[in-house]
Amino acid sequence: MPSLVTPNPLYDKDDENSVPYTDTVAASKSIRGFNYLVRETATCDKFPGVCQTKGSAGPNCCKKKCVNFMTDNLNCGWCGRRCLYGQTCCGGNCIDVMFNQWNCGACKNKCKNGSFCSFGMCSYA
Repeated sequence: MPSLVTPNPLYDKDDENSVPYTDTVAASKSIRGFNYLVRETATCDKFPGVCQTKGSAGPNCCKKKCVNFMTDNLNCGWCGRRCLYGQTCCGGNCIDVMFNQWNCGACKNKCKNGSFCSFGMCSYA
């Protein structure tokens, strides 16, 4: 009776050290997980959903890379908008966190009423 399984010419079953031929996707699923392969090989300009996968750098696509427009200093608010020196991207806006009362020292760090932000600290004398 003939065999139903076609032999793989790239796999020598007599050689213990040989590795059977597999496609990249199958190997990646078993070694690293499918999401890792997609993030490493697929670019978001061709596959927009790649930025939505777990572990992605952000939900937005900019120049074939996943970024977060709300927090990325190189793409703050939209693709390619860079924050100036001393500014931080807070909610898609470039903010000087050293002197901003609503983002003092860090994003969303609001100084209490009546105090001011100086050098990244509220009410610094």
